[in-house]
Amino acid sequence: MAKKQRVSVAGWLGKVEYPTIGKVFSADISKYPEAIREEFLRHGWKQKFGDAESGGTPSEKYAMVQRMHEGLMNGQWELTSNIDMTPVILEAVSRIKKFPLKKLEMVAQKSPEKVKEWGQHPKVRAEIAQMRAEKAAKAAAESNDDLNIDL
Repeated sequence: MAKKQRVSVAGWLGKVEYPTIGKVFSADISKYPEAIREEFLRHGWKQKFGDAESGGTPSEKYAMVQRMHEGLMNGQWELTSNIDMTPVILEAVSRIKKFPLKKLEMVAQKSPEKVKEWGQHPKVRAEIAQMRAEKAAKAAAESNDDLNIDL
């Protein structure tokens, strides 16, 4: 069974690990604005970044954590902007074309408009849907919850 992401905090350093995609997000909580640090004292790092764990592929979750961090650095506790789908699109293109993800990430940095173009392609959209379906099927298979239907 693949490892799920892990959210941890030690002192002022928070970390979210995504073993299935080999990514780690970390942030120095002390660098956030004072109001955000106070909110962390009430809400908690693990709770806030754990919120990004629900739904989506590991790449989508990683993108969400980065987006949350950006907002927090700007003093915004709640997310208000659109999700950057770049990591998900790159993962889909990598799966379709068998290109290394690192190579696609370099292309994305140089030419973000290419990624948007790829994201509109029907094959990429279908692959993203497939990735989400695989994740949902895995969650269902791992679930011990019984489906109760009262008729």
